[in-house]
Amino acid sequence: MASCPKELIRNGPTKGMQFTRQQAERLFERYFNKKISWFEVCDSGLNNLLFFIDCENDPQRYVLKICGNVWTKLKTESEVCAIELVHRHTTIPLPQIIGYSSDKSNEFEIEWIVMTRLEGKPLRSSSNDKDIWPQLTIQQQKSIIDQLAQYVSQLHFNIPRRNLIGNYQFNGQIGEHSDRMGPWKNYMDYYNDRLQRQIKTLKEDPLFQPIRDQVLQMIKEFQSLSFPDFKDVENVFTHFDLGVQNLIVNDENEISGIIDWEWAGSYPVCEEYFRSYKPIIYNQQLKEYLYSKLEQFNVQTPNTIPHFNLLEKMSDLLLSIVPWYLTSLVNCDHPTVEKELLVIPDKVKLILQQIKLILK
Repeated sequence: MASCPKELIRNGPTKGMQFTRQQAERLFERYFNKKISWFEVCDSGLNNLLFFIDCENDPQRYVLKICGNVWTKLKTESEVCAIELVHRHTTIPLPQIIGYSSDKSNEFEIEWIVMTRLEGKPLRSSSNDKDIWPQLTIQQQKSIIDQLAQYVSQLHFNIPRRNLIGNYQFNGQIGEHSDRMGPWKNYMDYYNDRLQRQIKTLKEDPLFQPIRDQVLQMIKEFQSLSFPDFKDVENVFTHFDLGVQNLIVNDENEISGIIDWEWAGSYPVCEEYFRSYKPIIYNQQLKEYLYSKLEQFNVQTPNTIPHFNLLEKMSDLLLSIVPWYLTSLVNCDHPTVEKELLVIPDKVKLILQQIKLILK
């Protein structure tokens, strides 16, 4: 997924949200009968507020995760369910859920999760001096890939597979995606629902008016094409964002935990390669090594997934129609916006041509 230009400001899911130490103290005292001794505001992601917490007379350390205000119930429960599912079926190191609330009618009017804090540091950081991955030798990076491949194989083969596409529920069934779409019976239903959402934004958001007709015409052309049914593309349990930023390592550069399971669920195996393994896949040598290690565990890779090239281009098209970072903008009049808009039709046109060539 493309990154947002730094000069663009979005009304993201955590815009305007805050949570104070005093509120955290009330939460921990009420739900866990613990008194906070240390409270640290973390570099929060796009979707959540994060805090590190220590408590008096308690050697365990904690993470308090507060869900962005865009979502209601589903994303919080999906993450809790995914973490518990992975604990139940695998040996993968990950946080333990201590407690959560997916109901904003609580006294804090937010959805929250308290989980244990893993020992170690993330492999990737926005801070250059804390960014571990680029400082490692190629052999150290390969050693981490060896460990990662073993854990991915457990996700794919230890956790019961489902015919439906979507997020796991506490009853073991597959339910809606966190954005209240799905579940889906097949890949094309999954794809077309997301395409319709992009079309809706394209039509309704005034920002896209200058390029709307051009892009809509190309979408219409895309929809007239004949596609395989993709029935041979398997669903697996996937983390959905398994980049090195979500890998925690100890001082020996061993993976001591995997974090951020909020998007995990039952999804077509190809989706894993559209969203995960960054920046490993940006290095050709490491990408080939990753795929070879995964294949040793019988995990499907772009080398073995049916129709992968076509699926990848379809995904590229979907994301290019309405780039996520051009939605919910505060500074719509910034010159960068016009520049970004103007490249959309050419990019969509190029991808459409590539799709046609593959289908020939």
